[in-house]
Amino acid sequence: MTKIVLTPDQAKLYHQAREPVQICDSHGTVICTVPPVLSAEYIAELERRTASEPSYSGDEIQAMFRFLEESWSKEGAFDEQRMNQLLDQFDVQRKHDA
Repeated sequence: MTKIVLTPDQAKLYHQAREPVQICDSHGTVICTVPPVLSAEYIAELERRTASEPSYSGDEIQAMFRFLEESWSKEGAFDEQRMNQLLDQFDVQRKHDA
């Protein structure tokens, strides 16, 4: 098997990556994509975050976008503050319907 050794800087970049890394030749052509190495601490942090945040199904996301589109049609353009108010209303309705 052929072995390619990364320079210390390349290895550092790879180990710091949080998403797939593309390996390219000298012309920039992608040779392969390798998954990142995720530390146990990083995985634990991701699990902690997902446990504390609300989750939405694909259907709920589509319903949320429809709700925002309907509000936009009725009210006209709105800012981020109004969008957040509408999303709060959506969440209240979602919990009420559950």
